[in-house]
Amino acid sequence: MKKNFDMKALRIILFSLLSLVIVAVIAGAILITGIKRGALPQYKGELKLNGLTAPVTVYRDERGMPHIYAVNERDLYFAVGYIMSQERLWQMDLIRRATSGRLSEIFGPDYVQTDLFLRSLGIPEKSGMVISNADPAVLESIGSFTDGVNAYIDNAGKKLPPEFRILGYKPDQWKREDVANIIGYLGWDLAGGNLSTDIFNYRLIKKMGIEKAGELIPDWKADSTSVFPDFRLPDDKLKEALAFISSMDKLKSLGVASFSGSNNWAVSGKKTETGKPVLSNDMHLALSAPGIWFQMHQVIPGKLNVTGVAVPGEPLIVAGHNEKIAWGMTNLMVDDVDLFSEKINPDNSDQYFYDGEWKNMRVRNEIIKIKGGKSDTATIKFTHRGAVISDFRDIKDAVLSMRWSGYDNSDELKAVFMINRAANWEDFRSALNGFKSISQNFAYADVDGNIGLNTGGGVPVRKGYGSIIRTGDTSEYDWKGYVPFDQLPSSFNPEKGYVSSANNKTVSSDYPYYISFRFYVPYRISRIRNMLEEKEILGIDDFKRMITDQHSDYARLLTPFVIKLKERLNEMDPTESAAFSSLEVWDFNMDKDKAAPAIFEFLSKSLANNLLGDELEELFVQLPGSIKDYYIYRILETGADRWVDDINTPSNETLDEIILKSFKDGVKTLSETYGTDVNKWTWGSIHRISLDHPLATVKIIDRIFKLSSGKVGVGGSNHTVCPYTYKEGFIVTDGASERHIFNTANWDESYTVIPTGASGIPSSEFYLSQTNTYLNGGFYKDAFSDGAVKAAAKYTLKLIPGR
Repeated sequence: MKKNFDMKALRIILFSLLSLVIVAVIAGAILITGIKRGALPQYKGELKLNGLTAPVTVYRDERGMPHIYAVNERDLYFAVGYIMSQERLWQMDLIRRATSGRLSEIFGPDYVQTDLFLRSLGIPEKSGMVISNADPAVLESIGSFTDGVNAYIDNAGKKLPPEFRILGYKPDQWKREDVANIIGYLGWDLAGGNLSTDIFNYRLIKKMGIEKAGELIPDWKADSTSVFPDFRLPDDKLKEALAFISSMDKLKSLGVASFSGSNNWAVSGKKTETGKPVLSNDMHLALSAPGIWFQMHQVIPGKLNVTGVAVPGEPLIVAGHNEKIAWGMTNLMVDDVDLFSEKINPDNSDQYFYDGEWKNMRVRNEIIKIKGGKSDTATIKFTHRGAVISDFRDIKDAVLSMRWSGYDNSDELKAVFMINRAANWEDFRSALNGFKSISQNFAYADVDGNIGLNTGGGVPVRKGYGSIIRTGDTSEYDWKGYVPFDQLPSSFNPEKGYVSSANNKTVSSDYPYYISFRFYVPYRISRIRNMLEEKEILGIDDFKRMITDQHSDYARLLTPFVIKLKERLNEMDPTESAAFSSLEVWDFNMDKDKAAPAIFEFLSKSLANNLLGDELEELFVQLPGSIKDYYIYRILETGADRWVDDINTPSNETLDEIILKSFKDGVKTLSETYGTDVNKWTWGSIHRISLDHPLATVKIIDRIFKLSSGKVGVGGSNHTVCPYTYKEGFIVTDGASERHIFNTANWDESYTVIPTGASGIPSSEFYLSQTNTYLNGGFYKDAFSDGAVKAAAKYTLKLIPGR
């Protein structure tokens, strides 16, 4: 009897436990569903909003791109803020936190160093200066935008995007300074690569001597008197600075911008089927989910009609077109960061020596709040040039200070505001004059048949070249201002019928001002110009083909050096012979379904190491891509130099021998990693892309919320017009962040695509909704006229004044 009772009790207990588990699972599923779907934007019907003065209509097309129609600027930018927040609020907040160094508050202590570096940039201080001097119309527009963002935050309540729930915090209210901060951060993102390059150059000179170092660095023209003033920086100081600088690498994993390159070109009507200009632009940035651009169309009938892409957290169209003009941009690659070695007063570590006297540093104590309630305190010091970035906790006898154009006043907000409203070339150039901390080559086309290319930005006027560390104890190397706008490079309606840029060298060597040496090798620009000239008349399909082109001019240059070694086939094993045969018949297209591109990339990686690794030793891992790529380009074009020989062998190797060794090394690595069947070495099986959300590193969160795209094989490389740049493991990190083809003959026949989608809400139908189209080289029509917008509308939402 007792046994039966015990069994019955056990069944009751087990049933109760099972019931609790089921209830917990159901409750968990309901909670997760609530988190996933709670922030889904309202796409249709009516929505009352306090703060509007008149109704606003929002049409969303098949991509989810909002076309916003308002009757005045106040309501337009209010609606822009609200609609952008519906789709991208957490991304907006993430970017905002990066601009002010507040990432540790949500991600923990791993981001303390990153936050300190970000605070050393002084972006909020610069923004305060920008806002205090802003044009009233710009200030009103920004204020309306932040009102719209705050209206969304207030209305959302607990139904915020899932990232806020997962990380356990709520967003602060938005201010006008937050918008200006983002401009400042984008300027740094473009400039930051100069820092580590300058330190590398200094260490290279110390190791190899100025003459041999000069053979490696592109456009090296510095004389010895300016390279070696009376100071030496010990390696520990340089390593501290590099460690501090490298803390910014964490931002890339968060998807917070990271510019890598771009293409743009505009073709006049004499070379197009329509008889009117066509402009193409694709800006190359880090690829992640959600993407860095928000596609948007803003309309005030009779006053403003502009479409294109905006940065989440910014109300203005950065690249796009209005009714009269189209524009796109590429990174100028300007060197607008210099490093200075400062002599510190041994009796007062807050003073530095300058022009014969000790000067006081500006000292600022920073409290970094850390997730979990803790905080960290650090001191950042500033010379008259900028922040001290080395050994910031314990300054001794030598420190590095940083001069950056972003510390100076500029007005990119007004510049973009004016571009959105520009009607002709003169208006456009007038707007570009406002750029200083963001430097670009701007392509232009208009409905009147004009095309142009104009540099806009801050090119420092300095003594000599800014590619090395200078002594800070004199004003000799301080900047003397910026190149006047009317002396910046410009081209308008050139006889050849097109303009183009691809981060290549901007001007010839006789230009009186130093811009940079970090230009990209001319593989992309040469290919673009060859395609522009291969046909007398170009149609829209030609532009689609060009912007997605994966032919490699680098492969066209290097591969023949391998093929001419055919007489040495007897030195190759069967796998090497099969790989050689693949290269022999290759057309230089970086096709994901071919093995030759993989063989070429492995050859290329081995070649760099075999050419430079023996002498650079520990410096090789720090070798900037701009130096490595230009060196290989130069010796392939002009012949071998003394760097080619392997100093670790008794013989004197020729370039042919190094190339053969590199080919064999590449094949060996492929064989060891992927087997000896060459046909299975398809580039797409090795070279893959995954559009990852910043929180996707937590796999269970990634699976539950479907944050990432998953890995997909792709072609291309960093040296193709359609770029897919990779890092470790051949996983793609950078590529075209948008593709636009603007048709001035009929704006409705323009085409566009982005890698991700309009929405940053993972459960939205517009999250990663453009990914397959993008990866397959496809496009969407970009409706612009009222009739086309209404015909393309999938959803229509009416925003109604609340009171």
